[in-house]
Amino acid sequence: MKRQNKYSFSELSEFHEHNLFLPTRTIYFGGKNNEEDSDVVTSYTVAELIRNLHILEQREIAPISILLNTCGGSWEDGIGVYDIIKSLHSPVTIIGIGKVYSMGSIIIQAGERRVLTKNTFMLIHDGSEGYYGHSKDFETWAKFSEKTRKIMYKIYYQRMKKTRKNITLKEIEELCSHDTIYSSEQAVIMGLADDIIGELK
Repeated sequence: MKRQNKYSFSELSEFHEHNLFLPTRTIYFGGKNNEEDSDVVTSYTVAELIRNLHILEQREIAPISILLNTCGGSWEDGIGVYDIIKSLHSPVTIIGIGKVYSMGSIIIQAGERRVLTKNTFMLIHDGSEGYYGHSKDFETWAKFSEKTRKIMYKIYYQRMKKTRKNITLKEIEELCSHDTIYSSEQAVIMGLADDIIGELK
């Protein structure tokens, strides 16, 4: 039996080309036209995400969904889109699919609702860094890294404390001192996500 599709081919093509499906106000981040590294948080992938968010926000103030599948990437680009999502008037639900690693685990915290598919995994850590230049440059970038880590811990803390009331920044720092990987169920228990698809409250 052929399934009836209520959306036109042009509407579906728009989603395929731009990762934006206007009828349902859904944005997909993580894989486009088989492009390599399209699931990485970069200035290019984040620019497209921000552009799509602004298109939806300008059309109307209404719920937006982001389907997020990413191995992580640039701190500066990721925190930029985090700030944009937080500044929107439209409520944003971010749905983690498959993997929400590293910077992705920060971006999802910007969502009013944070949802994971049942077999999604989330990774938190301090990330990796590389410096070059003179010794004073090393000192500058080391101080910058310390500052960004504190911002990261605070973002996790603000969401996690609602579920784990006794969690401390020190505990979060320890969790991030190495790769810590959570199943979807564990992420919800830790306060890093709200619900699992199929088990919504």
